[in-house]
Amino acid sequence: MQFSRALLTVVVALALCIVPSVASAEVFAEAAADTRYPDELLASAAASSKKSIPKSSHVIELDKPRYRALLQSHTEIFIEFYATWCAACHGLASEYNDFAALASKKYPHVAIARANIDEEYMASSFMVSMLPELVYLRRSDGGGAHEVRYVSANFTSSELLDYLGGGWVEDNKMGGYKTFWCTPTNICGHIGGLMGELVVTVDRKFNRWDIPPWAFMAIIVSVVYLVGQFAIGSLSDKFRK
Repeated sequence: MQFSRALLTVVVALALCIVPSVASAEVFAEAAADTRYPDELLASAAASSKKSIPKSSHVIELDKPRYRALLQSHTEIFIEFYATWCAACHGLASEYNDFAALASKKYPHVAIARANIDEEYMASSFMVSMLPELVYLRRSDGGGAHEVRYVSANFTSSELLDYLGGGWVEDNKMGGYKTFWCTPTNICGHIGGLMGELVVTVDRKFNRWDIPPWAFMAIIVSVVYLVGQFAIGSLSDKFRK
């Protein structure tokens, strides 16, 4: 009976983890398919081959040390989350680079950055669910945690510049001066990031079946749980005898 309950728990857990992972993949695909730009075929080809996103001297390529350094050194940070397999990211890369070049002159105090979700842990901290995802971090003059806003402006250099100029007030904020524990840039964000790093590491080392990373991690956890329940049940039966 105990083993059957454990097995049922595992099946439910797998369903809850795998379905959202597949749905998330479909959201990424839809985001790429719904995007229209002049070089759409070239962008799709670049995404299929996982070609590197065009770089810019005005865009900071984020890794964990640079991200944490920016949180300390800048009151305003603008981040694009992307992936090399995302066609929309390739198609809009030059637009983002143009925006960064203009922003470096008009708003030099704002750090313009991007992060590859397949390489860096910040994506799980910010609960990224679409690509490209734009996030604006702003810390008040009084200090404390950065406020986090998910950018609703259209992905054009002019509208993104307007966003930095004051358009950000239209978007709801997460966190801020009075919130220390649970924001993407603080304790909860770092914990989520560490979980994301663990999932990516396990996926790279052991996943040979092209299973979505979080679903693969759910399978491993479920198997460990199932084995543990079986072992505990066996030991309990022995002690009872």
